[in-house]
Amino acid sequence: MGTLFSALDIGQAGLLVSQVQLDVTGHNIANVNKTGYSRQRAELTTRLPNFKPYGALGRGPAIRDIQRLRDSFLDTMYRSEVGGLGRTEVAAQYYTRIEDVFQEPTDQGFSNRLDNFFDALNDFSNNVEDLSVRTATLAETDALATALNDIWDRLNTLRSNANEEVRSEVAEINSLTERIASMNQVIREAEMSGQAANDLRDDRDVLIDELSKLVKVTSRERSDGQVDVLVGGAELVFGSERRELKVSVNSALDPGRPDLLEVRFVDNDQPVLITDGELYGVLQIRDVELKNLIGRLDTVASTLIQNINRIHSQGNGLEAINVPLQSTNAIISPFAPLNAANLPFTVQTGSFQVVVYDSTGAIAETITVPVDGSTTFPAGTTGGDIEAAIDGAAHLSALFDPSGILTITPEAGYSFSFANDSSGALTALGLNGLFTGYNARTIALSSHLVGHPEWLSSATSLDMLDTGDNSAALQLAALRTTNILEGNTQTTQDYYESTIVQVGINARTNTANLDVQRAFVNDFSSRRQEVSGVNLDEEVTSLLRFQRAFEASARIITVADRMMETLLNVVG
Repeated sequence: MGTLFSALDIGQAGLLVSQVQLDVTGHNIANVNKTGYSRQRAELTTRLPNFKPYGALGRGPAIRDIQRLRDSFLDTMYRSEVGGLGRTEVAAQYYTRIEDVFQEPTDQGFSNRLDNFFDALNDFSNNVEDLSVRTATLAETDALATALNDIWDRLNTLRSNANEEVRSEVAEINSLTERIASMNQVIREAEMSGQAANDLRDDRDVLIDELSKLVKVTSRERSDGQVDVLVGGAELVFGSERRELKVSVNSALDPGRPDLLEVRFVDNDQPVLITDGELYGVLQIRDVELKNLIGRLDTVASTLIQNINRIHSQGNGLEAINVPLQSTNAIISPFAPLNAANLPFTVQTGSFQVVVYDSTGAIAETITVPVDGSTTFPAGTTGGDIEAAIDGAAHLSALFDPSGILTITPEAGYSFSFANDSSGALTALGLNGLFTGYNARTIALSSHLVGHPEWLSSATSLDMLDTGDNSAALQLAALRTTNILEGNTQTTQDYYESTIVQVGINARTNTANLDVQRAFVNDFSSRRQEVSGVNLDEEVTSLLRFQRAFEASARIITVADRMMETLLNVVG
């Protein structure tokens, strides 16, 4: 049968259990503001009973373990969504910067600058003999080129920033994986006794959450309590070991940017498969969005250069050129066909003329230079062929210097101009163009026109005394409404505006995706809090309940003590 001593033992067990429950509840309350803390609960069991003839006589409660309230499914879902949040947050930051670069629609935007340029060309076509109008046209040309340079520089700087952000993201990933591996070791050692290291597990889960926002990872727990972390199916953390990541320059990513970084494993130099997270967002912005925008800006610039220079190069100003004129696009060799000489624009089979004038403005001679657009020698026209043809004129000399630049020099008292270019060779070589360069980074006002507005081409007439001829100026102004982009379906303004519209669409789409990702992450975070979060009202209620249980257990001991005292008095 039961004894008073067994009653005392039961009371003592109750006291011990209540004390542990109070400790656990107090620990929960004290950690209410700790990030990633999972509330804990003392799980109870009953001690092995005393078996009597009349039945099993209970011996009171015992603590089975201290359980961490956590739902692994919610953890997995949270981590699968938080990577998308990291990606869209990074993209949102860069889209804001991109919109700041373009400054559309404002007076400082390139669209307004393009309008001003064509307005100036229109005014020029109506006043080709007015030097002040010519000077204003050159000023707007320079402003347009500078605007393109500035946008290109800013976009390229953003791309450089994204490239450096790859480096910093990888460093942060390495730091987190090192800490996770270290926590694995500590947890394994702490749990060798068979008891879960709850607080340490919370700290490790916080690290995995942070890592999941940087790069999409999956995790799996081992039987010894350690967690393996995988990225792109490859092990990143395995037990107490981890694989370090590094950034390596890969010039093949973009020949125009040989400094771009890619992410690889240090141990085997293999590329890391990155599918989501902040790092993926940075790479997408750098390698897709910004690259595409720079490419479209280069298309605007190169198309303007080619079409404007095509007209300008074969036109006349108020005066013919009477000083040495240099090409602005170098060839790799005088012996290479023009279409294989690394020129920025393609040459067609055709010809162009060089017209030489004497001091009175009368035509002294006209040289026709044939051009074969073939890429093979000897069929294709070479730079040396162009040089020889022009140098053969009575009053001109021509020479390619070692850097591949052609200089045409008129004899004293003579001047020259170009005409009837059906080959595009003048534009390809960069002779007598309004612009120099070949993309948004290099576009500029031709230096030979600076301080010489009289050389700004306005006429197609070969009569230098016909200074009122505005046919070339009209052709330049007409480019405003000419479809010269996207397979001759869009004007320059249309193409640029469609680029800005696409930036806006992409930014709005990303904002919508960001809202969705935030909603998903917030939802799973809330659901995790429902399971793992500390509710102070519930904990205080538990404190009162455990206090009453403690008092009741103490009452059992008090009653048993009095009964024992009574029994001893009877015996005595």
